[in-house]
Amino acid sequence: MNFNDEIDSDYLAMVELTKEIGFIVQNSINQSRDELNPDEIEHVLKITSDVIAKLTKQSVELTV
Repeated sequence: MNFNDEIDSDYLAMVELTKEIGFIVQNSINQSRDELNPDEIEHVLKITSDVIAKLTKQSVELTV
């Protein structure tokens, strides 16, 4: 995978993460809740961690 493909992949991962978090927050708002529930928070943390791990791995591969 070349550098431009990596940038595109990173961008898409961030877009999907943003969409997923937005969906979770909007769902909470639609249910008239002021806060996310523990399961939602855990999910946000997990998907964020997954994306960070992916980006970090790709970054290391680009520098090697």
